[in-house]
Amino acid sequence: MRLKKTIFPLLLGGILLSVLSCAKEDEFELPTLVLSETSVAFDRGAGERNISVNTNQEHWTAASPQEGDWLTLIQDGDVLKLKVAENKMGNQRMGHVIVNANGATGKIDVTQSAADVSLEVMPEVVYLPQTGGEKVVDISTNSAIYDITTSEGVDWLKIHKFSEEIKLVAECNNTDQTRMVKLYAKSGDQMREIVVSQAGIQRYLLPINPGMPQDVHKIMDYELGRGSYLREYQQAMPGFGIEETYTFITPSPIFTLMQYCSPDGVTSSQIINIGDGMVAVDAVKDKAFEKFLTNNGYTRSNSESDREYFNEKELLSLKVFVSEKPGGEGVNLTYTPVIKQVKELKTFDKLPYYPFELLQVANVKVPEVEAFEKKAGSKEEERSYNEFKKTEVSQIQYILNASQQPAYSRIHIFFTTGEDGKADEKLGSVQIGALLFKNTDLGVWKYGKKWLVTNELKKKLGEEGFSFLRTTNNTHFFGRQRDHLLIAVTCVVDNNVPVLALLYNYDNTVFGAGSKVVKAQDKMISNFNKAKKMLKF
Repeated sequence: MRLKKTIFPLLLGGILLSVLSCAKEDEFELPTLVLSETSVAFDRGAGERNISVNTNQEHWTAASPQEGDWLTLIQDGDVLKLKVAENKMGNQRMGHVIVNANGATGKIDVTQSAADVSLEVMPEVVYLPQTGGEKVVDISTNSAIYDITTSEGVDWLKIHKFSEEIKLVAECNNTDQTRMVKLYAKSGDQMREIVVSQAGIQRYLLPINPGMPQDVHKIMDYELGRGSYLREYQQAMPGFGIEETYTFITPSPIFTLMQYCSPDGVTSSQIINIGDGMVAVDAVKDKAFEKFLTNNGYTRSNSESDREYFNEKELLSLKVFVSEKPGGEGVNLTYTPVIKQVKELKTFDKLPYYPFELLQVANVKVPEVEAFEKKAGSKEEERSYNEFKKTEVSQIQYILNASQQPAYSRIHIFFTTGEDGKADEKLGSVQIGALLFKNTDLGVWKYGKKWLVTNELKKKLGEEGFSFLRTTNNTHFFGRQRDHLLIAVTCVVDNNVPVLALLYNYDNTVFGAGSKVVKAQDKMISNFNKAKKMLKF
């Protein structure tokens, strides 16, 4: 009995120990996961960030919907590396990463700053034909969205917006007025302007300034946009004096041809708009023509002519040539591009002239010129003789006294016997007179290697009735038809210093239009060039 009492407690203790031992072996350890960061922000550039992963599990994984797009995940021991590519888009990137350790999970929110918004439109100016039609404007942006607004409400233009372009559809313009509206493309803080214009019924036409250097795409977009078509292209052949030309047939029933000219394909020389017959002559005589020019920014540039205009905004000058000769009736509207002057320059208060009593007067020769200069208090600086006849004075240069300022020197160039032994009937008289000025700003300004006439002097010449005739190299010719006086404006070198020179001459053959006038102007240029060569300018 005592033995039973002893065995039973021992057996019970053994069972309890066995149960407790089994319970310890089967106990389950819960997985844990701790991340060093749960939110990561990158700037817009490429970047990398290390996240510590603390877990009681042997293995863990990381995944993201953005992986392989702009986010890269690299597991390295107990470190998770996050790498982002540069954000070139104008929108913030947002994503997340899920880390899993045998059921224990953690989430890392990832953001990346947006790049600066970029927005470009092409083209920035759209020309629509009078008959109506459609054009496409390309939109390039790194942003997911952009907006289009208009400067004013219009019912003649429909705007269809797509992700990378907008389509513009215009109705027919049955008025005689050009209509215009501005569109504004906006994305983020970026905005671009698109100017849309549509020509009306075109009795009169205007060209576009091709720019410097000449922009052929600008010409084509403008002309084709308003309904013209290219009839002919001529490549420049400088060796033969042939210019590059783009000749268009226009939508105007009167001025049917528009031709853009360039001597080298880089510099625009002139744009010619031609109308044939008395219908064109009557059109430019109509008051509506000048009103049309005025409404488009053209003002008269010659006080004595209603055939010369200048547009300061478009930098185009215009000369109107009219022919009423039987069988040759027509109009030539010649536009000349003008290079924009960099700043305002002061010119003469009053246009200076060479003494008219000396210029091309038959009985005024060297002795009379000498007497005139002596009375004026001038001092002779230099005298040259004809290389073909040494007894003939070819030119005399005088230094003027202070009362003659701003001119400091006057030069007299005489008619002389030529190399062929022939002499002008005015032999010995003054052929060309010249005035020199130390301040070149009074009349010319430098553009690259060129010397151009200032706007201020051109205006002064226009007020005095002078018209622009021709330019050759750095010499610019102006003429006044009522007295046939010519003035050549140029920059020359006197004693190794650039100075302004105004050269004066009379010639009644260089005015008007036609082949005879062109030949006369060529001769005019030749005479002035000989004068400059004689003076070693």
